[in-house]
Amino acid sequence: MLEGLFSIVAAIVEGFIALISVLVEFIAGFFVAAGETLTLIDLVAVLVIFFFELIFWLILWIAELVVSLFKRRKPKIVKKPVLWRPKSKLKNIKDS
Repeated sequence: MLEGLFSIVAAIVEGFIALISVLVEFIAGFFVAAGETLTLIDLVAVLVIFFFELIFWLILWIAELVVSLFKRRKPKIVKKPVLWRPKSKLKNIKDS
């Protein structure tokens, strides 16, 4: 019984560590790509908006699960909201 509980806790901790490492890798890769086309302000704005979109998406997802639970129906797919995306400066230079 104790081993099973320990395994569950270890799996949850391992999942959180994996999530953190994925986010660190994503942000590091984003800095490399953003260094070519975005300014620092655009980069910070994109990261802040990205995290707000994820939180908003999570809230919509939980709300859909609660509504589907009370109405006793299958949950609908909640699409990820897109609040804002910056325009590439390279495209603006080529258009001019």
